[in-house]
Amino acid sequence: MIRLGIIVAPGPAKNIINKIKDDLAEDLRDKISSSDDWEIDTVVDPLTGETEFNSKIYSKTDEYLRENDWDFLISITDLPLFYKDKAVIIDIDNSDDVAMISIPAFGWRPLKKRIKTAIINTLRIINKSNNNDTDIEEEYRELKSMFTLSKLELSEDFFEDSKTEHLLFHMKSKIGGTFRLVSGMTFANNPYNMMQSLSGVTSIAFATGAFGIIFSTMWNLSYLFPTWRLVAISVLSIFGMLFWIIISHDLWEQFTEGESKKLISLYNSTTLLTLFISLLFYYLLLYLLFLAAGVILLPPDFIAKSIQAEHIGVRFYLELAWFAASLTTVAGAIGAGFQDKQVIQESTYGYRQRLRYQENEEENEES
Repeated sequence: MIRLGIIVAPGPAKNIINKIKDDLAEDLRDKISSSDDWEIDTVVDPLTGETEFNSKIYSKTDEYLRENDWDFLISITDLPLFYKDKAVIIDIDNSDDVAMISIPAFGWRPLKKRIKTAIINTLRIINKSNNNDTDIEEEYRELKSMFTLSKLELSEDFFEDSKTEHLLFHMKSKIGGTFRLVSGMTFANNPYNMMQSLSGVTSIAFATGAFGIIFSTMWNLSYLFPTWRLVAISVLSIFGMLFWIIISHDLWEQFTEGESKKLISLYNSTTLLTLFISLLFYYLLLYLLFLAAGVILLPPDFIAKSIQAEHIGVRFYLELAWFAASLTTVAGAIGAGFQDKQVIQESTYGYRQRLRYQENEEENEES
């Protein structure tokens, strides 16, 4: 029996491992040791999602190795890891049978299969190292195949702080790696969940707009406005709501001494992108609702007489819904200020990390 311990951060990392755990044991038997069964133990520890310092996580994993009868240990974190400012996918500590995998570095694409592939090949590399086999070309090739749009590099280095040799798989490009991290962290934030937290705002905005579209002022303005003006109003309303939510819910992370500027910048970039995607869905939903309401409530002949137009076609209803969605987004922004602050904050990395830090400190005090 071979025992594998997996330490996971709360949230996305835990959810992914829970989904692949059963299949993973069978795959490990097929690809590493067909004569042995694999037993996988998972432990949720906030430290793996609370600190960006590898040494802190490795010191904690050493404790787990001593306390549990595990043959291998892998730590799965939803925080970005770096090596010389490059995004790290996998960090293997050659001195112990321990490794660390960073989920955000995999980007936004479906993660379950890719994380499983990463775990299997990481364990194959560790197993080869234990048998003094340095040929890891096959594993390296499999890992590189998951990153077709980015180049994966392999580096070996000695970490002075822990006095250990490490094998690191990381992005070759700093810029490409950063884009991949932002997309992966945005995926972990789950913009759909943030949009659900704004469902009350959607109701306020639609109620306001539904009342407005029955008056001729909105008909005339949407009919007379050129396309560039409608575009400008849309952009202003969306970004106005975005910045208002950030300010009213304290979503912007401030740099404090002792924290990584790069990490804080990533948090803020991820928050902006998460909110932007959520608000695009929110805007599209309002647009479709107003389009349906306009078609149902407003007869074209009556509208044509009211605004003195020769003919009212599909374009009028499209532009009316467009204008109404933009105007009511402003009303929605005001309503967003009255939403439960914690519900929205929980969809951001910085807030979740602070909660984990507090949880970890409380556990340390109790112990």
